[in-house]
Amino acid sequence: MLSYIIRLDDACPNMNHRRWREIEKLLDKYYIKPIVGVIPESKDELFSWNTDDNFWNVTVKRYIDKDWIIAQHGCYHLYHKTAEGKMSEFVGLSYEEQLKLIKKGYEILKGHGVKPKCFFAPAHTFDDITIDVCRDTNYFDFISDGNSLYPYKYRKMLFYPNLFDTPYKILPFGVYTFVFHPNFITDKQLNDLETFIKKNRKYFIDFENIDSNINKNRQKTFIDKSIENTINIMRRFKYKLLK
Repeated sequence: MLSYIIRLDDACPNMNHRRWREIEKLLDKYYIKPIVGVIPESKDELFSWNTDDNFWNVTVKRYIDKDWIIAQHGCYHLYHKTAEGKMSEFVGLSYEEQLKLIKKGYEILKGHGVKPKCFFAPAHTFDDITIDVCRDTNYFDFISDGNSLYPYKYRKMLFYPNLFDTPYKILPFGVYTFVFHPNFITDKQLNDLETFIKKNRKYFIDFENIDSNINKNRQKTFIDKSIENTINIMRRFKYKLLK
């Protein structure tokens, strides 16, 4: 089985609206319904485009009406430096601190009439406490993150993993989530994405008609952990090179 999912990160009132409309138009053209990570209350100065006062009641409502999956993308999209030197909104914080952040973000979305179906943390940085909070609050159906070839259960939470940020057809099997940041997407990336979709449209799935062959109760395996450890080593090595 081979399946593809598109994930779009960092939707907020002051996002790059022109680029977001371009990728929305592209996905609509091929009837692809992505996961959209909405920041409940963005305080990240990185997103400094004009504020859209109609973001919640027009843009996000339009995504919902199209059956796009709305994800809670952190809370404020603000980072602290962890003991390991990573930048994260959640890693290293206590259960109570993470619970406060996730509940705050959820209540903000709820106040705008949005009920997120999944969660993912900024910069792919989260820990077991983050997972436990997501499980205990029972806010989300799944977490969009992790490193594996197939969805899996870990700490009683369902994960739809993302091994690669950009669309690569690496193996003839697996469930791949391709992650895009529309605020900074280039013309070339948009063109490459459309070329890839044209060649592989039949493999793209949406969560309203999820493939019944996907085992949503599959537990995290030794192979999953090996893939995750390998990728973490590669990321640490890349981080050291960039320092």
